[in-house]
Amino acid sequence: MPAIVLATESFEKLLKVVLRARLLPEALAVLIKGNPEYLDKSAQSGLADKVLDEAVHRLTTGCASGKGLIE
Repeated sequence: MPAIVLATESFEKLLKVVLRARLLPEALAVLIKGNPEYLDKSAQSGLADKVLDEAVHRLTTGCASGKGLIE
């Protein structure tokens, strides 16, 4: 069963190494800009909605929506 991998942009290189080592497509990775743990609760909720939308798009289409980092 496919899964989406979430990471902040500071872990992008590590994420790519793990995906390559496990022979997984990079389309399964969703990168989040910045450090979301320092956002207030309403901003975190909005970010979670964006990440969920992107994850659903990637799982249903098999590709990224063209967005780079989720802000």
